[in-house]
This record gives sequence, C-alpha cells and structure tokens, in this order.
Amino acid sequence: MQFAQRWRPVREAWTDASYVADQQITALQGVLRKSGDEALVDIAEFGLNAVTGGHKVKLTAALLELDGGDAGAVATAAPKTLALVRAFRGHLTSDAHVRACDGNPFGIKMTLQATLDAALVDMEKVLAGAAP
Repeated sequence: MQFAQRWRPVREAWTDASYVADQQITALQGVLRKSGDEALVDIAEFGLNAVTGGHKVKLTAALLELDGGDAGAVATAAPKTLALVRAFRGHLTSDAHVRACDGNPFGIKMTLQATLDAALVDMEKVLAGAAP
C-alpha cells in the first residue's frame, strides 16, 4: 500500500483530534477569562500553542511538507516529521501544563493528552514505515 493511502486516514484523524483539542482549550479559556483572577486571565491568553509547548506549530509546518508530496518529498520529510511526532508525544505525557488542563478544577472536560496522543500514535506508525 502506498504512503498516501496509509497517510490520508491518519492525517484526517490528526485534524479531527487537533480540532477537539482546540475546542477544549477554547472552553477552558472562556472559564479562565470569566474568573476575574488576573493570573488565570493571563493563562487563558496563551492558548493551545503554549500548552503544547510549540510542538503543534512545528508539526503543522512539517505536515504541509508531507501533504500531497511526491515520493521524494515524503522520503525527505518523513524522518523529520517522525521525530516531531515522537517529541510531541513525549511532551504530552510529561508536561505539567497538559496535566493541569486535563485535570482542571473548572468542570471543563479536557482530554488533551489522550486525544492528541491517540492520533500521534497512528501517525508515528505510518511515518516509521515511510522513513528510510
């Protein structure tokens, strides 16, 4: 099976997971902004990029290289993207900000680690098969 056929569903799953995470962060930001607590309002301003430690931005840029790329582009981009996926997974399992969001005391359902990691696991499998 060609890379594009294996990649398409995991790429779509990542887009869906990222959307869910964005919606969860938006909901939490709304509660933090309404709290009236200056520190919590400041935290709300950072959004998902701060919680994901910049990994989402880097991964998004790398994914653009893979999307629609020919075999040469995939061969070049896959190892770099695989490294980014693995780093992102490590961040999700070890970062205090992710744990704080997922365990927030505000009644906002947050599943950042589980939602994003599930999609990243699938991406990792496909990319590992494409990396030289």
